[in-house]
Amino acid sequence: MRRFFIDRESIRSDRSMITGPDVRHIRTVLRLGPGDEIFLFDGLGSEYRARIIDSTSRAITLLVLYRYSSTSESHLELTIGQALLKARKMDRIVRQLTELGAVGFIPFFAQRSVPRPKIGRLAERECRWETIAREALKQCGRSKAPRVGPVVSFEDLISFDQSYDYKIIFHNCQYATISKSFVVSHRHLRKVLALVGPEGGFTDRELKLAVDSGFACISLGPRVLKSDTAVVAAVAILQHTFGDMGGVQKDLDKD
Repeated sequence: MRRFFIDRESIRSDRSMITGPDVRHIRTVLRLGPGDEIFLFDGLGSEYRARIIDSTSRAITLLVLYRYSSTSESHLELTIGQALLKARKMDRIVRQLTELGAVGFIPFFAQRSVPRPKIGRLAERECRWETIAREALKQCGRSKAPRVGPVVSFEDLISFDQSYDYKIIFHNCQYATISKSFVVSHRHLRKVLALVGPEGGFTDRELKLAVDSGFACISLGPRVLKSDTAVVAAVAILQHTFGDMGGVQKDLDKD
């Protein structure tokens, strides 16, 4: 059954309404009408089963039948700091991180970041990323949209006063990897901040600043990965190890 976003504030008692581009999709593409049922999600962690009771070219009126909490959110609260890349790469990363279960996305300026958009352009891109994340929820089955933070400097990002269980900076270096022994000693991680650099990687100065601020420098292996590959690999590894994609953490919990 198809899923559509609904603003929680628009639900009044057991009635709600869909407006905007989804109206045409429901009426013209899916050919759904009164009596048909659809799923809704509010981006805040709740899902709904609803029946169409009226359909016009401007709005779909719905009767909300059930409301329930989402079961597709990972227990690992993973926030990713991603150095700014070209627009299309950032768009793709936002979509992929949403699919992989990240709860937060913070874009930042690194020393080697090539894109340096103006303030007005940044605001437009932030709105676009929020829209992309919400659209990705429809496909991947999640019901809670990741927080998309404003673009910040690297220095501001590493000094965030947040109660993270662990902070990681991923870099192609001869530092630790996420081994089984690492998992055993960090098996109770729940809130993690992980940083991925630009195409040219982090500078030595940035690495030192991060390590001095409590970040662990972790390698993704012997191969040099492009930034948009590295961030997907990093999130998949963390979710597999500490989140809800199976792996070592799951095996440890059985012990």
